[in-house]
This record gives sequence, C-alpha cells and structure tokens, in this order.
Amino acid sequence: MPTTPFPAAADDHQQLDELTELVPGALLRYRVHAGERVELLYISRYALDIWGVTAEAALANEGLLWATGNRDIQIELRESFLQAVRQRRIWWHEWRIKDAQGRAKWLRGTAKPVEQDDGSVLCTAFIMDVTESLRARALERAGDVRHRQIFDNVPGIAVQGYGRDLIVTYWNAGSERLYGFSAAEALGRSMLDLVVPAHMHASFKATVNHMVTTRTPVISGVQWLQRKDGSSVEVHCNEVFMEHPERGMECFCIDFDLTERRAAEDQRLALQAQLRESQKLEALGTLAGGVAHDFNNILAAIVGNARLALEDTQDNAPATTSLQEILKAGSRARDLVQRILSFSRRQVLERRVIPLSAVVDESVRLLRATLPRSVVLRVVCDPRTPLVLADPTQMQQVLLNLCTNAWQAMPDKASGKLLIELRPHHGAPPPARLDGNASDAPADWPEVNACLSVSDNGAGMDAQTLERLFEPFFTTKPPGEGTGLGLAVVHGILRDHQAAIQVDSAPGRGSTFTVYFRGAGQMEHAPEPPAPAGSALAPVRPACGLAGTRILYVDDDELINHLIERMLQRGGFQASVYRNPRHALSDVREGKLHYDLAITDFAMPGMSGLDLARELRAIHPERPVAITSGFIAEELRQLAPQAGIADLIPKPNTCEELYEAIARLASRVCR
Repeated sequence: MPTTPFPAAADDHQQLDELTELVPGALLRYRVHAGERVELLYISRYALDIWGVTAEAALANEGLLWATGNRDIQIELRESFLQAVRQRRIWWHEWRIKDAQGRAKWLRGTAKPVEQDDGSVLCTAFIMDVTESLRARALERAGDVRHRQIFDNVPGIAVQGYGRDLIVTYWNAGSERLYGFSAAEALGRSMLDLVVPAHMHASFKATVNHMVTTRTPVISGVQWLQRKDGSSVEVHCNEVFMEHPERGMECFCIDFDLTERRAAEDQRLALQAQLRESQKLEALGTLAGGVAHDFNNILAAIVGNARLALEDTQDNAPATTSLQEILKAGSRARDLVQRILSFSRRQVLERRVIPLSAVVDESVRLLRATLPRSVVLRVVCDPRTPLVLADPTQMQQVLLNLCTNAWQAMPDKASGKLLIELRPHHGAPPPARLDGNASDAPADWPEVNACLSVSDNGAGMDAQTLERLFEPFFTTKPPGEGTGLGLAVVHGILRDHQAAIQVDSAPGRGSTFTVYFRGAGQMEHAPEPPAPAGSALAPVRPACGLAGTRILYVDDDELINHLIERMLQRGGFQASVYRNPRHALSDVREGKLHYDLAITDFAMPGMSGLDLARELRAIHPERPVAITSGFIAEELRQLAPQAGIADLIPKPNTCEELYEAIARLASRVCR
C-alpha cells in the first residue's frame, strides 16, 4: 500500500546522519523507479570505513561501490536486492568484497522496501562489516571439523552427541567401530535404543538430567553397554555438558573401550603371577642347592655305615632286616633330594633324540610292579609318533609321576582304569589351558609333534585344585602321604624341554593330562648310553692288585671321614683322612704325607676343594685328584676340567661310586 511522501531531502538526510551516529556500519537510501532503475539518494560518511570510498565519491559515482566485488558477486547482489523489491519483502544478503585498499571483507546488508505514492520504492539499507564474526564462525566450523577428525582417528574412543531428549546428533567413527551402528543408523535415534541396556535406562536419564540441571560433567566410570549385535562391551564413560550459542544445549558421552586395556591388565597380572612363581622357584632352587650338600653328607654317612654294617651282620637275620630298611629309607631320602634338585632345574639335562615309545615301555615295566593288581593299565602307542629331543631319564620321571598321581587319585582302586596313549599331533597344541610352555606362539611348533596322555577314572579335580595343581608342595593327600613335588617336578621338566601340558578334569569324571613335545623331525636316533657300572649293591672288597694304594681324603664332615676311613681300610687301601684342607696341604708340602691319589670334598670352610686340588696338582701334577660333593652344580662341572680334576663323585652314593672311582683312578697310578 503506498505511503505518504518522506520529508524534504535536507531534513531527511539530517535525520539519517543523526541515526548513523548511533549504529555501526553505513546507511544508504535508494529509490527504485519504474523499470527497476535504481537511484542512490543518500550514503553515510561511514562508507569510507567499509568500502574505502567517501560518501561524496559514491554519490557522484555509485559504480565505485559495485566495483569492490567481482562480476558474479555484483550480479548476485543486484538480483537479490531487486527480488526483495519486487516482492516487497525485507532484503538480507552477505557478500565478499575487496575495498579500495585491497582488503578482503565480508559485508552483511539488510533493507525494507517501502512503496511510494508515485509508484517508486524507497529502500533504506543498513550495511555492516561482519568479517570478524564470519571468520569466527568459519574458525568454529573448522574447529568442529578438526575435533571430529581427531575423535575419528583416536583408537578406542567413541563419542556421541545428543540433546536433552537423548536423540543422537553426533556419532563419530569410534562409535561406529565400538558399537557397530553407522552414523547414518545412529543419527536421529535415542541413545536408549542404541547403546544403553534396558536395565540402565532410568539411571542414564537421571544422569543426563543431573548434568543439565547442575551444568557439570559426570564421570560415570566403568559401564557395560551394548553393541548392535546385542553383545556387551566394557567402557569407561564420561558425560560432558556444553551450551552452544546457535545449537543450544548439547551433551556428549565419551566412551573409552576397555577391551584391550582389560586384556593387557589380565596379561600383566598373569605375568606378575608367573614372576612370583619364578621367584619362588628360584628361591627354592637356591635353598635346594644349599641343603642338598649338607643333607647328602648326612645321607652318605647313614647309607654308607648301614652298608658296612650289613656286610658285618652276614647271617644275623633280625639285624639284616633292620639295616635293609635303613638303606630303603636312605634311598627314598636320596630320591627326594634329587626330585627337589630336578624341580629347581639344578641338574644338567642330557638331551638326545629318542623315541618316546621306549620311555613308555620302560616306565610301564616299573609301573606294573607298583600298581595295585586291581587297576587295569592300558597302553596305546602309535608307531607313527615322531622322535623327540629329550632327556630319557626325565621323560620317564614325568610319565611315572603322572601315572602315580593318577592311580593314587582313584577312590575305588578295585575298578580303577589307567590309560597311557602316545600318538602324533599335527601343529601346535590346541588353544586351551597350557602350562610348561604356554607362552610360545603356534608358529614355534613343527608341523608334526608328539602327544603323550595319561587318563584315569579317578575322583577328578575342581577349579581351585586345578589352579594350584603345579604349585610346589601343594597336595590334596593326607599328611605324610605326599610331598607335593610330583607335578611341580613335571612342570619344571616340561618347561626345560619347551613342552606344553594341558589338563582336563572335573569332579566325578577323572582326569586327563596331555603333554605335547616338539617333534625332532628326521634327526638320527641316538643310541642308549651304557648303564652306569656298580649300580647294583656290591660288598666292598679289596681291589685286586690295588692293595696298599695310598689315598688322601679331605672332608670337613667328621661322619663322612669316619665312614671313608673304614671303607678304605676294608678295601685294602692306606687311608690318610683330614678334616682341614690347609693342614693336609701343609703336610704334603713338608713331605709328611705321601699319597698316590687324592679325593677332596668341594665345599669346605677356609679352602674349597677346587683350590686344594689346584695346589695339590701344582705340587704333584702326575697324581690324580677327584672331588666329591653332595651337590654337583653346573659351575663345578665347568671348572673341574680347568683345575685338572680327574673325576666328580656325587654323594650320598659314596660307598658305591667312591670305591669305583678310587679303583679306577688307582689303577691308573699303579700301571
């Protein structure tokens, strides 16, 4: 509808000048005549700040204003203005210019067309420089993009944005990976339908309401949320509240996937447990090595004197029986020490390529003598089983320990069944609870390996027992019926052989121990070593042709000295026995003591057996020196040849092995 005419131009321009002082930007007044001819009637002096052109210059040549934008921008700007005039609606437009000084700017203009009585349209336009605000908006948008890129590329972090109504407005790539929903699937849906389990709906709503009301973030902690496939996933949740000037209130849930962290934590705890076990084993090994020497000295005295006494009794049946029982007890004590040393890995392995079937055959012969007659023993050996690189003695110990534990676990031995099975196994052990070498990767195993299993129909074991199964000194047997070292020894031997053991058991259905050994391929089968001489109990008799051989024996243990002196005298040797190594060395140097061969204990106060041997060899290099010890460590085996030691004799086998060694060394001297 046409309006009344404006006041006179001078008065009108004065009012505009006063108005332009009150607002930022520039004021322009246009009249649009018929045919859309546009006439600039007024422009405020602040045109200079925006276009770099004075108001007078712009009024004289309006083209100076339009020349600040490129042709496309000019056309778009003019068309938008005329379109608003035609439709008699408010004009609003943003465009980019370069002012007279070449500075890039963004302008925002708005105007309201007012139709006049003469048919023309009067437009008063307000133009502002919005460069900084647009730059800020651009930076904000760039920041949003950058933050989204960061969130999308940080592994293990899922970010979801949503409003107070819980409708998702943002869903990053981490959320897609973690929960399985794509962004297209998640946007516009409720968080309750996507990741929050039904039993957590109420608490999740309460958390969001609390966050919005208090305007504070919420650390929800560890939660179990749900994936698209319905599975659960453990995450650490943080809820963040933000207020955006344009988008309003926004909530963001930042979830950290704990799957890998939990797996790493489980692995760390497992490694800590292994470390503690290793430390216990190391401590036990150190203790075993120290105790073995002293304990074997005592055993040597007991067993040796019992042997001599057994010879003296001859037909005295009551005394003979008692002495034989002493020898049996000493033998059991000696075996216990050897098991401790074996468990603590302080015995030297003698590995060679062997068929496990030979170990099974030998073990079965021993088992049949000890198994109750009511227990049915069944053996199945596949001839295609590959050879293995192993210590045959220790393999026999593994099998005997497993079988002994099996039949002892049978509550009803009248119906007991024991199965030993040897067969080939292709590839690595199956993925199950492995011990002995569980950390090896499947690629470490040859293509064909050996599998040895022992199964019984005994009582079986529960989870708590399985957890401690290989722990040293752990036993379920009554006091006095078990040492708790049998399976611990098995574990240590298999670990040394890089083998693996798998246990399958449950209460009421028996147990199966399955051991996996690496196949030795086509390596040549090593022959069995000759049996050690003198393994049978033989009476001490004078050696033919060696009577009168002078023996120097040095040991700080008085019991051992008395035993050795009697044994040597009974063997027809001339014995010189010393407790102090320095006294013995002094007598040799001074010529008070003459000997043909010397035997010395290894661990003695003041001077070790190695040191004494070196000194004796320096004085008489042609006379052999042997060392006896309750514990022959690997270090001693390595140092003995360098010191010129002729033989190493273990205790407590002193009566048999010491006499044989003396006879062997004395024969070299008497040639």
